[in-house]
Parts: sequence; C-alpha cells; structure tokens
Amino acid sequence: MNDTVTALILNQSDYRDSDVIIQVMTAEYGRISFICAGARKMTSKNAGSILPYTKAEIQFDHHAGRTLFRLKTARTKTFWRTMHEDLVQSSAAAVIADACMSMSMSDIDNGTWQQEFTMLETAFELLDQKKDPTTVIALYLADLMELNGFAPDVDECVICGSTTVTALSAKEGGFLCEQCRQRCNVPASSPADLRRFRLLVKGGLEHADIIESVGGAEISDLEILCEMLRLHAGCELRSFAFYRRFSH
Repeated sequence: MNDTVTALILNQSDYRDSDVIIQVMTAEYGRISFICAGARKMTSKNAGSILPYTKAEIQFDHHAGRTLFRLKTARTKTFWRTMHEDLVQSSAAAVIADACMSMSMSDIDNGTWQQEFTMLETAFELLDQKKDPTTVIALYLADLMELNGFAPDVDECVICGSTTVTALSAKEGGFLCEQCRQRCNVPASSPADLRRFRLLVKGGLEHADIIESVGGAEISDLEILCEMLRLHAGCELRSFAFYRRFSH
C-alpha cells in the first residue's frame, strides 16, 4: 500500500554505498526514519527533496510497530531558502532539529505528535523570516519542555514556593528565593534577567514577534535551557556549541 505523509526533515546521514537515512517528524507517526536508496547518486530523483530542515511529501509503505521504512518517493513542499542560505539561521535550525530528535516520541502515540510537528514547522518558518534565532531557539526549547512535562518553574521558588525570587538554577529547575539561593550556592540574577527568562518560558513560539520586540532572548538564556535539558532529560544538544560560535 502507498501511504503519504508530510514530513519535516531533521537529519540526513550516509548509509551503505549510495544510500542515506533520514529522520523526520510527522504529525501522524511522530519521529520516524527512512532509508533512501540511491539518494547520493547523481541520477537520484529524491535527493533534492530530503535535505535537512525542509518540508516534503513522502510516499512509503507503513507497517505498525516499525520506525524505519523504505522511502519510495519524496517531493519538496517547502524549502525555506532564506533560512538555508544564512549560516546563523541554518545553525539555529540544526539546534532545533537536534532537540526534536532527542525529545520527540517515535514509538508511543502520547497525543503530542501534531503539537510537535506544528512547533517545529513554526520554528523553521520564523527562522526563514529572519527572526532573531536565539529567541526562536529559546522559545522552541521552552515549549518543548512544557510539552514533555518539565517546564522551568518561573512562578515561584522551586524549592520553598516563595514568590520573592533572586536567582535562576538549571540544576533545581527554575527560580530560587534568596534563602534557597544561598543554600544551593547559586549566583544571584538581576531582576531584568529573571523577567526576560520568565517571558521566554511563558510566551511561547506563537508570541515570538512580541517577545522579540521587547528584547528577545540572550545566549545566556539558551545556556540555561540547554543545561536544564541535559540535567533533567539527558538531552545534550551538541549542535548548540556550533551555533554559539556564530551567533555573536
């Protein structure tokens, strides 16, 4: 049977002599992978449609319980040319794709696949529109953490519940009051830094324009979010180091 899905391409890696394996995000099946036979041959008809950070229509035979399939045909739906031609924007897309690959569920339908697909597509569209990439990554990571049930606590002290906060801790997972900050030996944060981080966590990708208009995110915000992902989800975004080199 011929199944057709719209997929967001996350990653591509060489496989055997002339094949590649791609990882994609779909609304119907979550994160799945395809073997693309002959994709590295000059005569391949699919090669141009399976580039990372593009949207493609893919035809394949789906089998329940599997996450690796053989691609039949692929057709580009959206290339996001502006994002691909800008090194900073494309490296931001790599961080976002990296996070999606690390955090998305590929074998259990937990009701979030459509949301994950929409979030990823929105992030790529914002990068193609030349929105501030640091802000886009921060909002995407915050939304992804919220979707997976461990968003940073930015309403009160994560330890004692006090609403008077003076610091932010990746290890503790959110804001700390002065007493808990000292007990945990965490440096104090400025009120401006705390307000900005709270806005990023609460704002979401759908409010990217507003958040960017009031200053957006800073690289330190991304460092905190990436450290939270590492500590609380075992998710290490190796692509972030490359992005950080080109984002200043």
